[in-house]
Amino acid sequence: MKKLYFVFLLLASNLFGQNSIYLDQISTSGTVDIIQTGSSNRIGADGTASTITGDNGVFTIKQIGDGNAIDFNLTGDDWYFKLWNTGDNNTQKIFLNGSNNNFNTVITGNSNSIIFNSDGTSNGTTQGTTAYGDFDFLISGNSNTFNIGILTGSYNKLDYDVTGNSNTFDLKQTGLVSGAAGHNQTVDVLGSSNDITVHQTGTEQQTAVLNVTGSSNTITVTQGTTGGI
Repeated sequence: MKKLYFVFLLLASNLFGQNSIYLDQISTSGTVDIIQTGSSNRIGADGTASTITGDNGVFTIKQIGDGNAIDFNLTGDDWYFKLWNTGDNNTQKIFLNGSNNNFNTVITGNSNSIIFNSDGTSNGTTQGTTAYGDFDFLISGNSNTFNIGILTGSYNKLDYDVTGNSNTFDLKQTGLVSGAAGHNQTVDVLGSSNDITVHQTGTEQQTAVLNVTGSSNTITVTQGTTGGI
């Protein structure tokens, strides 16, 4: 299959660029780079996510500015997905379906929201069916909210490295696994007044490692061999 390479470079001419991309792509071994700078930019439409379908691709998004938004469905296996977001009051909605994917996000700023479903809510919109995935979240800032849900996932490894105060994390993972691999989540937090909830179910081994430094943090961990979240 011929490799497809797409570059979307949107540089706002002022602080209120309001650039918008809607992408619907089907390819194998594709490379997609999207860069947006400025404020009020969007990838996907509100309520209608952009889509990429295929395998063995590289997909990078970089948004720099405030009040930006992402709505994206990615369906396929063996993807490397990198998201950079710098700024405040941004919303990222990412919906993955596939196996052996590597998802890496770096978020710097305050009052941002990342929704990685199904179903960490708020609110929807499904997918979140992943297996043997490796997901890394590097977060720096205050008052950010993260709803991470993998409702029908298995053998995924999720790592969170968080610096800041008053962040809220609802981290979920469920799906059938067996043996020592199971589900795995590692949470490293440096800061105060954070609210962290970790759920994992789905038979056999569930591993949660939390390293928290700071005062007035609230931590809840729920793990079980059976049942949903």
